[in-house]
Amino acid sequence: MEFQPPAMNLRFGSGSEASAETRQTLAEGRRTTADLPSREEVVGKYPAFADAVSIYAAGSVVQGWGHANSDLDLYVISDEHLDFGAGLEAFERHVSTQDPVIHIVLGEFGPFRADMELWLTGQIDELIGRFSGNMPDQEAPELDKTEQDMLYRLASGSPLHGGEWWQRQRAALLDSRYGLWLAENRKLIAETFLEDVGGLLISGDLETAVLAGHEAFTGALEALLAVRGDYCVNRKWLYRRLLAMDLKEISVADAWAGLTMTGAIDDPRGWSERAARTAQRLLLNVEEAAA
Repeated sequence: MEFQPPAMNLRFGSGSEASAETRQTLAEGRRTTADLPSREEVVGKYPAFADAVSIYAAGSVVQGWGHANSDLDLYVISDEHLDFGAGLEAFERHVSTQDPVIHIVLGEFGPFRADMELWLTGQIDELIGRFSGNMPDQEAPELDKTEQDMLYRLASGSPLHGGEWWQRQRAALLDSRYGLWLAENRKLIAETFLEDVGGLLISGDLETAVLAGHEAFTGALEALLAVRGDYCVNRKWLYRRLLAMDLKEISVADAWAGLTMTGAIDDPRGWSERAARTAQRLLLNVEEAAA
């Protein structure tokens, strides 16, 4: 049976993907085109962004991981909320900063759909500031996935405009304790699943032990990547991230075997035990790196 992509409900732009033929043409363009729009092109299509302090691109296209259905992710940073006017498809999202509102504008550049997140300089200062001391600010709310994703994209993006601001904020983020916080967050999740593996094996629930072992192993990998400077929070890119990071603690082949649960069907108990032991070893490496 051949894979069929899910049907799309078009919600943005000019409806340029309304026909199957056009969708195919655009998909081919995304596979072969890696040129990012210039600041002039962005402002030419969205004049309200002319007052932005910085505009940077991020995500799979920038990382060189783009595929036939990749979006282009742009971050538009300003001192005050931009009045982008009517006629654009946009929606509001709330984050945990003192000013809680960000906006996401949907559009198109060449063959790419574009998600343009509009953040304030003060919001980003506040988020990074929570991790600038000896320990993260325990009084502050925990970062949600939107905020974690923005910080990852700040660390790994490419500026189209306002490079000095971007370099300053990126340096502040990398010098902060955010990576240690993210590693500890993933480590705690992995440890919870490790405890489950032990109990499930004693109880004889081998299938659930395999799933818990997989979660523990994956969480330990994510914790190690975070402490090594990879702030990505999207699991679908784990293999690409492992290739890029080239961890000394585990080979890409061994990590891939664990992620794909190689051998779990034939020997669920043995696989769960091995996955748990490997996860424990990786978490010890995280503790040593964080010390």
